Amino acid sequence: MDQIQVEKATKALLAHIRMRKLDVKNKATTENIIAESDADGLNSEVVWTIITTKKIPEKFKSKPVSIRLPNSILSDTAEICMFVKDPQREFKDLIKNAGVTRVSKIIGISKLKSKFIPYEAKRQLCAAYDMFLADERVIPLLPKLIGKTFFNKKKHPATVSLTKKDVKSEIERAIHSTYLHLNKGVCNSIKTGSLKLSQEQNVENIMAVVNKAAEKLPGKWNNIQSVYIKTTTSVALPIYNALHDEPAGDVEKDDESTEVAIKERTIEEIFESEMAEDEPDEPVEPIKTPKKVLPAKEKLTKKANPVSESTDAVPSQGKAVKTTVKTTVKSKVAKKTAKA
Repeated sequence: MDQIQVEKATKALLAHIRMRKLDVKNKATTENIIAESDADGLNSEVVWTIITTKKIPEKFKSKPVSIRLPNSILSDTAEICMFVKDPQREFKDLIKNAGVTRVSKIIGISKLKSKFIPYEAKRQLCAAYDMFLADERVIPLLPKLIGKTFFNKKKHPATVSLTKKDVKSEIERAIHSTYLHLNKGVCNSIKTGSLKLSQEQNVENIMAVVNKAAEKLPGKWNNIQSVYIKTTTSVALPIYNALHDEPAGDVEKDDESTEVAIKERTIEEIFESEMAEDEPDEPVEPIKTPKKVLPAKEKLTKKANPVSESTDAVPSQGKAVKTTVKTTVKSKVAKKTAKA
């Protein structure tokens, strides 16, 4: 990916955000509190990197991919919440003794189950903190406990291991990382920078994120179609676009296997056509079929002849019977005449 193009797009995007911030501030008055809050919100607006792939991944991975950022997106005043196992007090002491000052709230699983059951409570918890961490031992329990709100807001809890010796460095690693959430489509969005970072820092983050994501995506660079950067409210600015004739990574193997299969099918079809051309030289079944049918017809005609003969014979027999009847009648009449 061309770094010069990334620098141009980043410069234009940050300039757009700052101009919009000035416009909102100019419109803000003492009666327009919403405009003032919008202007403050632009200070923490996130820069997203959008990566589109050529092919939809066949295997979907729900576990997010951690990407270490050269420059942290979170400010020093960001509020961080952590989910831990019970007892909650034990982990509060552990984090305090490790010298961790960035975590402002620690919530145990039992407290999460009892106090954050309603949807509104989960929504307020999600909005109250900028980032969420979770001990790796409670990660399987969280999807049902925190609901879809966290996942829709891209606030998946980052995994940390509180069993390691250096807990502080483990938490710092999670805070200085962003996460690639692979989905079932072709579009993947990653938090990459913010307005509080300089142009050079944002460029460093974008380059690091795209290069790392390319290693983790199926097909790697060959499967990436395009890369854009944008904010929540801005248009997407392109920083990379693949040529149409480039193959799509792992799909190359599938394409090759498909081509081989097509070639094999074509060879089989040619072979079958050649066999079909050779078949007329041998006795063909259709020629035998009439021979089998003809005897059946002859039998039918032979059976039909006796029937015709019998039909002819029947009238002759009838005539003979009539003749004998007449003779008998005449003889009886003659005898009666003689007696008389």
